[in-house]
Amino acid sequence: MDCMTTKLNEKDQFISNVKNSDSTLAKYYHLDAMNEHDYKKRLLIENNGREASLAKIIEAYMGDLTLDHQQNDNLKALSNGAKVVIGGQQAGLFGGPLYTFHKIFSIITLSEKLSKDYDTHVVPVFWIAGEDHDFDEVNHTYVFNEHKATLQKIRYSTMTPPESSVSKYLPDKEALHKALNQFFKELKETEASSKLLNMCRNIIDHYDGWTDMFKALLHEVFKHYGLLLIDANDKALRQLEKPMFRNMIEKHHSVDDAFRQTQAQTMADGLDQMIQTETNVHLFMHDEGVRQLLTFENGRFYLNKSEKSFSEQELLNIVETEPERFSNNVVTRPVMEEWLFNTVAFIGGPSEIKYWTELSDVFRTLEVNMPIVLPRLRITYINARIEKLLTHYQLNRNDIIEKGIEADKAQFIRSKASQTFIEQIETLKEQQKDLFQSLQAEVTDNHDNKVLLNKNNEIHQKQFDYLLKRYLLNIERENDISMKHFEILSKTLHPMGGLQERIWNPLQIMNDFGIDVFSPSTYPPLSYTFDHILIKP
Repeated sequence: MDCMTTKLNEKDQFISNVKNSDSTLAKYYHLDAMNEHDYKKRLLIENNGREASLAKIIEAYMGDLTLDHQQNDNLKALSNGAKVVIGGQQAGLFGGPLYTFHKIFSIITLSEKLSKDYDTHVVPVFWIAGEDHDFDEVNHTYVFNEHKATLQKIRYSTMTPPESSVSKYLPDKEALHKALNQFFKELKETEASSKLLNMCRNIIDHYDGWTDMFKALLHEVFKHYGLLLIDANDKALRQLEKPMFRNMIEKHHSVDDAFRQTQAQTMADGLDQMIQTETNVHLFMHDEGVRQLLTFENGRFYLNKSEKSFSEQELLNIVETEPERFSNNVVTRPVMEEWLFNTVAFIGGPSEIKYWTELSDVFRTLEVNMPIVLPRLRITYINARIEKLLTHYQLNRNDIIEKGIEADKAQFIRSKASQTFIEQIETLKEQQKDLFQSLQAEVTDNHDNKVLLNKNNEIHQKQFDYLLKRYLLNIERENDISMKHFEILSKTLHPMGGLQERIWNPLQIMNDFGIDVFSPSTYPPLSYTFDHILIKP
């Protein structure tokens, strides 16, 4: 496989600002992602003393998997104090969007680079956000049908979606198999199809929990890289987190003030508001099978989906006896993650690294060091057919990835049309406009005639527009094969108006490029880059 980088013209300059060590961002990020000294600083920072316990918890969490020797080596290194590169994602259906895998590759790539550059052992860790309860964000995926040139939404359907954390959810296996079959029905048959389908079926049959299936798929793909996995909602992890939960409850006023003030400062500095939350506690609590947000009011902590309330001491007592009932929201989750691990760098998506700026003083309030913050790699896959179509129609690949194909499609249709016909319609429109203006002067004193004339002109102009539109539509229909080619290019390079990695599913790539496409023996070696990566067979 070939790998190359390309520069895309991006409207949002945030990632470019990170690359350029922007002075505004330096006010909020504690460290500079482009400064070698800051990497050395993070690698030399004193360990927090939780690494041995954390390694045991991760080993137990991955105990239902057959670990690769590199994973075992990384567990030992973690236990002995090795630093980590970390990132996380929700447990999406069949692996979720491609960018989940790209985030993992970013973590692996950077950990390998740091290990080599600084002659040390840096461990790649992926944090599964199993504590989330918004099931609508993870219960679907998309599949591209090349034969039909269509993009189909595949949804796991259930009448009883989870109200608690996704990691506690036990999906209906029959419904999952149905969704899987629908997904593969849309794929073209390749040498990898049968084996890939069987692998997914075995995962569904062997595991019961939603995030356990997600974990098993990630492990199958990334085990040879030594990737370690942990569910944020793991019960044993909650025991380790008790001191920080106590800290967050006791300092909830200060944490909320730090967040609100920093967010106001970032917005005053021209950054977008990223986090929207009305809570002032920034913690969830499980009660009666439902994950509920805590809010502090009049000296009591209230649950948002029931009438229950607690004193601070009552909450602290529950933390001590049942810490698994608590979980973090978007404001406190990054702090908890970095309190647990000895992190060199956090890898996030474009929105994630933005909202970390709003947490600058939350980290300081809770006395946790913010690691280096970096954007994940961005990758697009281009197969031989796409290359052929780009060449055939003489299209600019980057333009399509950035902006889509509508402009090229319209230009192609007009190139097949009669320019004389189009020009004559435009001439008729101008003549109608001139006639209308001439007649206007004759009815200035009669309101009803002015209204009548305006309406008549509007009808004529709409008829000319309709004539041109239908004429071009007929040209489009005459060139249906080319139109299908444009749809294939659009739904491959700019699906649903965005990057491929935000819509396509990893199974699609494994089916098209081979079931081992993501393995170290097949996948091209990556270097960490801020540019866009293109991968070809």
